[in-house]
Amino acid sequence: MSRQTRFPYCMTLRLTAPMESEVENLAFDNHLSKAGFIRRALRRAIADACEHGTRNTHLQTQGGAL
Repeated sequence: MSRQTRFPYCMTLRLTAPMESEVENLAFDNHLSKAGFIRRALRRAIADACEHGTRNTHLQTQGGAL
């Protein structure tokens, strides 16, 4: 039995049937639960967005156009 993990925040994610099927397939391929896969995907998306925001801020401070 796995140890229960408590998360400070939860949300409902509504997916279309094809999206749900793709999430299930990707989770299976990566040996994760669907919830684990979604947490990993969100974590990567947030990191990418932060990195992208940092790059845009860097360009703005050097006078570059976006």
